[in-house]
Amino acid sequence: MNIDKLAIIAVTERGRDLAITLTKKIPATIFVPEKHQNEDTLALTPNFGTAMREIFTQYQALICIMATGIAVRTLAPVIRDKLSDPAVLVMDEYGQFIISLLSGHVGGANELTEQIAEFTGGVSVITTATDCSNVAAIDNIAKEINGYLPEFKTTTKRINGLLAAGKEVSLRLDEPLDIDTRGFTNKEVSPQIYISTKNNLPTTVVERIQLIPKQFVLGVGCKKGISLDIIDTAFTHFCEQENIHPRAFQEIHSITLKAEEAAILHLAKKWGIEFIVHPAEELQTVAEKYPTSAFVQKTVQVGNVALSSADIGSNGNVITSRFAENGVTFAAGKLTKNNEVAK
Repeated sequence: MNIDKLAIIAVTERGRDLAITLTKKIPATIFVPEKHQNEDTLALTPNFGTAMREIFTQYQALICIMATGIAVRTLAPVIRDKLSDPAVLVMDEYGQFIISLLSGHVGGANELTEQIAEFTGGVSVITTATDCSNVAAIDNIAKEINGYLPEFKTTTKRINGLLAAGKEVSLRLDEPLDIDTRGFTNKEVSPQIYISTKNNLPTTVVERIQLIPKQFVLGVGCKKGISLDIIDTAFTHFCEQENIHPRAFQEIHSITLKAEEAAILHLAKKWGIEFIVHPAEELQTVAEKYPTSAFVQKTVQVGNVALSSADIGSNGNVITSRFAENGVTFAAGKLTKNNEVAK
């Protein structure tokens, strides 16, 4: 499970002891009423309801050792949707039944439920339609490949509904991926989920929904004060030239000097890409691998910013040459699933 911040909330002494046992298997912070607090736990203050709702907003997953009704009524005011809610599990104080209550797919509650059931020897209770129908879920696939799915909420509801009902949904992949394909067909039928990082896809007669894995990093250099329109246009041309969808970039990398460059910050925000900067000294360690500019070297102490940044960001797997247009430079590197150098 990729959950870094997990809370266990118990309301009885027996539940507290079960929570302590669970933390021997998974790192978690335990919260209990003050009367049950000991050296292994924190108190639910100023009161149970307020504390539980605050924990809900601060943690990636909650394991609630209590009655389902208590958890539902207490958390109801802060529940929003599957895209933002943390995973929430409910279990009894004997560990016999573990229920995936909220954010089963996106938040990882279903997977965590099965993991906890294995620890306690109990029964996992999962009620999401795709799991009950033994078919894959499109939101699970998107999460697994760190992919961008347009109109996520609406598309997920529609595609998962079709799969759970036994209707045909086709799946096409541009390159092999180790994903769950249960319930999908390889026939050319509508709707079709097309998993691809390409910017220009072949035409088709079927309705296509492109799921875009975030497999690339973007190295960026630019003149100081470059306009937003110029960087937008240059990025469009770069993506067209390299046939990479703008949504396929996971990170933007540049030199520390550009940390507050408005155009780069705009580009990162527009496409939902994390922006990471590196000191000149770090970029210098790889700069000699690529063509350099004496002017750039004199100005920022590195002979090439875009290429060196893409190199650092992708662990040396730069896949394009330097692109330059109107004072903006780009280069792309490719990542593997585990952020390692692609083979």
